[in-house]
Amino acid sequence: MLRRANPLSDLQKAPQAGFSLIELMVSVAIIILLMSAVFPFLFESQMKYQENQVVSEANQGARAAMEVMTQEIGQAGFNPDFTTAKTSSATVAVNSSPQCVTLSNIDQINPGDWVAVDTGPNHELVQVLSTSNVSGTPCTSPNQIQGVFLMNHDGSTTPFPVTSYKMPYGSGILQTSGTSNDQRLEFFGDINQDDVIRYVVYSLSPVSPATTVSINGTSYTLYNLYRSMTTVPFTNLPASSTYTPPANNQASPLVANVLYNATNQSGPTGEPLFAYPNQIVIGVVPNQITVVGTVVVAISVAVSPKSLESQLPQWFTMATQIRPLDLQAAVTVNNAGGAIYLPPLPKSLPMTFPSNYYP
Repeated sequence: MLRRANPLSDLQKAPQAGFSLIELMVSVAIIILLMSAVFPFLFESQMKYQENQVVSEANQGARAAMEVMTQEIGQAGFNPDFTTAKTSSATVAVNSSPQCVTLSNIDQINPGDWVAVDTGPNHELVQVLSTSNVSGTPCTSPNQIQGVFLMNHDGSTTPFPVTSYKMPYGSGILQTSGTSNDQRLEFFGDINQDDVIRYVVYSLSPVSPATTVSINGTSYTLYNLYRSMTTVPFTNLPASSTYTPPANNQASPLVANVLYNATNQSGPTGEPLFAYPNQIVIGVVPNQITVVGTVVVAISVAVSPKSLESQLPQWFTMATQIRPLDLQAAVTVNNAGGAIYLPPLPKSLPMTFPSNYYP
């Protein structure tokens, strides 16, 4: 007689599957060995990623600053050529002394500009010594220019034309005592191409707290490169011992952690921050000035300031050469015998540095 199998009974009799304590300990040991090899790799990868992010951000910031500097320095000496005809209804008699003459308007005419006055046999070029909207002027009525008029002009019946001309500033980059040097660049011109002359200063100031980095046995200080831009306030051209130039606007950071050795006047590449390899002396009447034909900028930027991965100093350099075309144009005018028409340095420059210049 056949007996029916009982599955439940058979299952109860089967041996139970599982891990022994020794097997569990061996598994844990293997996992620990594997993770001890994986975790350093993950940590190194994370550090590398963070370092690449830091380097990329620093590089992008420096690149953006370099683009701004290239555009602005390229405008050094630019004086917008404003030729819209103006008129005068005044009656002007010949006088070897400066006199004030009223025009229909004096918009965009500054001291140092030249104006073509009248037509025909009474035509002459007159340098503007002052205008009624600048400080220190003897012209008290609105829309007046001051100059020496060597021809008679009668606008009482028919107003005579007056056309403003602007030659490039040969002194667009200031290079006298106390201005541009290896770690500071001062220049001016129509920087924004909006018919307004502005004064720009790039300069280094140490980071706070003071920090130094040693690279190849040489100590470099960390600086921030600052920038300030101030509208040029024109004033009366004739000499005045009582005039005090106004102060710059407060500076703002442009590039952080710039490596520089002020004693050696160089960064880690051995080059100064600002260099002026192409300089030409021209005779802007009544003086001689040095025209800078090329500005070389070499910025070495520290990262963090050390590598997050190796903890060694890490840095990169961005460099460029800039040739302001208007300074070259001033040289061309000078060489053609037109030095007398080149405008002088605005009397308000260089400006002074206020006590709170660096925030």
